Formats: sequence, structure tokens, C-alpha cells
Amino acid sequence: MKNFFYFLGNVITIIASFIIYSVVQQFYFYPYRLRRKLHLGNISFILLTMIITAIALLILFYLYLLQLKHRNERNYNSRPHWQFKKILLSLLGVIMLIIVSATIQLALGFNSDQTSTNQNLLDQFSHQAGNFFPVMVIFIGPVFEEFIFRGFFFNTFFYKNSNLNKWLGILFSGLIFGYVHDPGLTKYILVYWALGCVLAWVYTSTRDLRYSMLSHMIFNALGFI
Repeated sequence: MKNFFYFLGNVITIIASFIIYSVVQQFYFYPYRLRRKLHLGNISFILLTMIITAIALLILFYLYLLQLKHRNERNYNSRPHWQFKKILLSLLGVIMLIIVSATIQLALGFNSDQTSTNQNLLDQFSHQAGNFFPVMVIFIGPVFEEFIFRGFFFNTFFYKNSNLNKWLGILFSGLIFGYVHDPGLTKYILVYWALGCVLAWVYTSTRDLRYSMLSHMIFNALGFI
């Protein structure tokens, strides 16, 4: 019964994290609309956005550490947090993200004029969000998504320290990541699934969210370049 309530609490944490993430997104995707609604000046709105973002991230970080304190068979988030070998794994992850994305799109016959529903939505947001958009996509989004799809997901469903558990977690984490980015279940879900699997591999290999966040940020930044 104790394990059931712990599992239930973790599931509620994931749901709550999605809600918190969606609230934060409003400030970055609809800044001008929100600023008018809240009757705030530009500087005041930027400060409010920074405060809301910081509070939200601190809440997720606290919940993540709380989960690890209760159960952490794979020794996630252990010190030292920054190691050269793990940085190389993170950079290898970026290369893998580029390769799997290009390979799957080529194999499925995508052309330059085709974009996923998720990308179309992001393109719409980019026109109305201004400078807030790249900040969300490159920095804020990857941090939230790594907490949710890698950190909370593995702590809840695939916490046992075994190779089978690791690879099942990678596959299912990637699948959930793909579905959230392509809920219409088009062929683009295969691209997002593969990307999610690579990020999950970086996380489980380094056992530190900082490195999957770094891979995620660099890959998203390359999209702007």
C-alpha cells in the first residue's frame, strides 16, 4: 500500500508538472497579450516572467530531489555534477539527435516543405512571441521537458537498476515524448520518438539531468541556426 501511494504521488507530480509547464509557456508564447491583460510595462512583465519561471523550476527541482531521496537505485544526480566524460556523452547525444532526425526524415521521404503539427504551432508562436520565443525553445523548454520526460518519468516507472529496465525506460520515455509532441499520431511521431530515446539515453548514461538538458538545448539552438 505504501508503494502504491508513492507511485500515485509520482503520477500526480508528473501531471502537476505538465500544468506548471503550460502556465509558464503562456508567458513566453503570448507575452504581449498577457502584458496587456495584466496592465504591465515591458520591464515589469519581463521581471514577472523571470520570477514565475524561477519559482516553477525550483518547485520541479525540489520534487525531483524529493523523489530521489525516497528511491534512487541508479544513483541519479550524484556528485560531482560536472565531468568531462559526461560532457562528451552529452555532445555525442547532440550528434545522435542530428543523425537520427535526418535519417528518419530521409527514410520516410519528408521534404523541406513538410513540417509536423508541433513545428507549425511553434512557427505560429514565433511570430507573436518575439524575443521570448527563442528563450523558451532553447533554454526554458528543455529544462522543463527533461524534468518531466526523463527525471520524473524514470523515477516513477523505471527506477530499478537493471539493463532491461534502462532500455525499456528509454523506449517508453521516447514514446511518451513523441506522443506529446505529435498527439495526432502522424508519421512525425517516429522522429520525436527517436529524439526522446536519444535524450533518455544521455540521461541514463550520465545519470544526471544536466547533461540531457544540455543536449536538448544545443539541438534546439541548432534549429535557429
